[in-house]
Amino acid sequence: MHAEFLEAQVVQQRLKQYMDHYDEFHWAVAWGTDVDLLEQLFGHRAKFTNVTFGVAFSQTDPAVVDALVGVANGYIATKFKGGTYHPKVYGFRSGKQVAAIVGSANFTHGGLGKNFEAAVALTGTIDDPALANILAFARTSARYGQEVTQPYADAYRASYVRAARLPKPPRDPVQTARIGAAGKVMAMNWDEYSRRVRSSRHHNVTKSLELIAVARRWFATEASFASFSPAQRKAIAGILGKYQKYDSDLEREWGWFGSMGAAGDFANRVADNDPSLARALDGIPLSGEVTRAQYDRYCTLFRRAFERSSRTGGVPSATRLLSMKRPDTFLCVCKPNVVAVAKALGFARTTLDLDNYGERVVEPIKLSVWYNADKPDHPDGELWEARVAMLDALFYHS
Repeated sequence: MHAEFLEAQVVQQRLKQYMDHYDEFHWAVAWGTDVDLLEQLFGHRAKFTNVTFGVAFSQTDPAVVDALVGVANGYIATKFKGGTYHPKVYGFRSGKQVAAIVGSANFTHGGLGKNFEAAVALTGTIDDPALANILAFARTSARYGQEVTQPYADAYRASYVRAARLPKPPRDPVQTARIGAAGKVMAMNWDEYSRRVRSSRHHNVTKSLELIAVARRWFATEASFASFSPAQRKAIAGILGKYQKYDSDLEREWGWFGSMGAAGDFANRVADNDPSLARALDGIPLSGEVTRAQYDRYCTLFRRAFERSSRTGGVPSATRLLSMKRPDTFLCVCKPNVVAVAKALGFARTTLDLDNYGERVVEPIKLSVWYNADKPDHPDGELWEARVAMLDALFYHS
């Protein structure tokens, strides 16, 4: 077996040489980007034996994931749960002849050029234990992977855009369990989303957006939900009666986004200005990312408001309040839309509760292409600010 030390620029040259020369590719690589060699790599897709790229922290470019769609023996690592999938192993084989490059270089612009990288090139035969072990390592790596579908690629691209806006992107960028079912929702671009919402038969979009604008103005003006007038609290909660609409702000159809008129215990808690209910809603920020800790605290306080009630508040009433304060993040899921929401996002409607609402509703939505679109100019800018709550226009069925 022959060993040779390589620096970054030489790694790229040697990869190009090996890709043309050898019949099988055995790769395990943490991250990849749209490098010059990408077209050459996928020009040799028939040579893939085990080629696995990682996607941790959304560091792999969507172009690589897109290129893997439908490619036999090409995988993305989604099943490695003990830490971070982080190898940089490039193995090649033709018959008994084997070559490998092992080192610090990812299949990225930095790894193959700009960075200060180091690697070792090994050449020999399958009878060399080190080379045989490298091929076995690539085979093991493939067990942590999954083949790439178009819905997954669409979801990953959306996650990649979103990750760029986060101070710390999540290690696992895509929840794979529901990708297939949620694919159509995720794949809509902004233009399709806007067209479908604005053509809804169930929402007057102009008036719906005016209602949300009023609600957001109230939240921005008052320090606490407890400071709202009784009529304002009832309007936000979706329980305002027609004889309580005494000014122009209140004179609206507050039943849009979930009418809670039949939720008697919830209506009582709102009418009584329950302090736990106010604290719950006050803990949700007016802008920026809503963290899991903030959501969990909201649920704890929301439930506390019903400790002395015969019935507790549930997903409809809890998400009604959330959708009014943060229509860019939360969708009110209630009887008229739960069947369509569950079908679109891939869960059994009878299993939805406050504990899994974030995982089953919020997170898949936040992976959508339309959700991660940049804010458009007027008139769609206002719709973008309320884009999650306005999904009700697509899912509502009377």
